[in-house]
Amino acid sequence: MAEECLLHALDLSGLLLLYSSIGDAEGITKLASMAKEQGKNNVAFLCLFMLGKLEECLQLLIESNRIPEAALMARSYLPSKVPEIVALWKKDLQKVNSKAAESLADPDEYPNLFEDWQIALNVEATVAPKRGIYPPAEEYMIHSERPNESLVEAFKNMHVQEEEDVHEEDVHDEEELTNENDTVQEVFEDDEAEESQEDAVEVEADGSTDGTIHVNGNDSEEQWGTNKGEPSA
Repeated sequence: MAEECLLHALDLSGLLLLYSSIGDAEGITKLASMAKEQGKNNVAFLCLFMLGKLEECLQLLIESNRIPEAALMARSYLPSKVPEIVALWKKDLQKVNSKAAESLADPDEYPNLFEDWQIALNVEATVAPKRGIYPPAEEYMIHSERPNESLVEAFKNMHVQEEEDVHEEDVHDEEELTNENDTVQEVFEDDEAEESQEDAVEVEADGSTDGTIHVNGNDSEEQWGTNKGEPSA
């Protein structure tokens, strides 16, 4: 009943309040068209913005000759559109103040003047496919508990976390490699110790006529002699 009354009265602001309160995306879409037809650009802009139709928001600002506002919005939400909007802004400003027009920086020419410019472009490309997805109102509490940070900050933090994870993996791999090398070294040392013990026992037979055999060990030296087949004393 309330919707029908507002429609008959062409109360666009009331319809905006109603549709946004109940999360009626279809109603907001229809309201955006109605507002544009009646020249209510403020209502139309809000409708398009809530629907995530940022390109249409920019176009509406340009058509309304609000080019500076379009440039600022592009910088915040559609950085890839900034060069295009800046070109329009320069052309429009040239009519009034040529020096001011020349002072406008284009990120394609001066990316160093735009903080986190490349990150902003990456965020835009990442978020773009999700703009047309409208979660149900029952999920509000889930989204309300998200940290209060911009998408650029979230992207930077995510990137830092990925680097930390990679660093931890590298450290873990280095530790495993070190442990393997230590194990191999211990095996070599054990083998060398066994070989040295075996070499320590040498049996030497000289060419003497009495048939004496000398056995050299690590702890002591013992001799057994045979005299013409008689046991030694």
